[in-house]
Amino acid sequence: MKKWVMIPLVILVSLITGASYYYYNYIYKAPEAVESRELMETNSSYEYLIQDAGYRIAENSYDCKVLINPVYGGPDGGMAAGKLREADIALSVAMYVEQLNTDDKLGIFLTRDTDTNPTEGQRLRFVEVVDPDIVLEIRVNSNADTSVIGTSVYYDNEYYDFHLVNSRLADVLEKSIVTEIEGVAEGIFPLEDGTSDFIKQMHRPSALIRCGYITGDKEAAALASETYKSNIAKGILNAIEEVRSADYTSEEE
Repeated sequence: MKKWVMIPLVILVSLITGASYYYYNYIYKAPEAVESRELMETNSSYEYLIQDAGYRIAENSYDCKVLINPVYGGPDGGMAAGKLREADIALSVAMYVEQLNTDDKLGIFLTRDTDTNPTEGQRLRFVEVVDPDIVLEIRVNSNADTSVIGTSVYYDNEYYDFHLVNSRLADVLEKSIVTEIEGVAEGIFPLEDGTSDFIKQMHRPSALIRCGYITGDKEAAALASETYKSNIAKGILNAIEEVRSADYTSEEE
């Protein structure tokens, strides 16, 4: 209904009920109020995590720090299938990694821990504050063919670290996750341009993990399971432990 029609209606309703303020704000102000609230929630969550990260680093002697970036959040759910959203799956897996970590020397940091969507600049700010040894991004995959399933890991083959080559990190993650979930290994692949600008900017050991196909007939049901997502997290933690304890130095790719 057009605004010029609604205004007389609002006035008429207000004369009868005295509710003009409520109706005006409900009809015209609600979208702006919701957007403003979401922005404040995102900024508040971001500031809290940044401060908490700084405090934890100052108070602990971590020998390894891992930064996990669960993609999307808030109104931007990423890929979706039914009620499943990529943002929710990514956040759940990341939080399980943090919750299941029992090693005081391993610091796990998340770029978000609520259903908010920090900007890329805010997420990159965590890299400056945490100075992580390893960076992981959590995503899912999709395909028009619902029979396609599998876990895959992507790495930046343009960056080389003598102590932990990205392709080695990706390989350990792929094997460890698939073993834990008893799933299908789709493989490890070099990052293509546009796949993850965040990972491309890391310049340190990093990987993008696609936990499975949100569109898969069987895998979608698995990704909705808390046990399954917890097992993905266990696989990630096992991989981190393996690369921390092993010598993965090699010749440049």
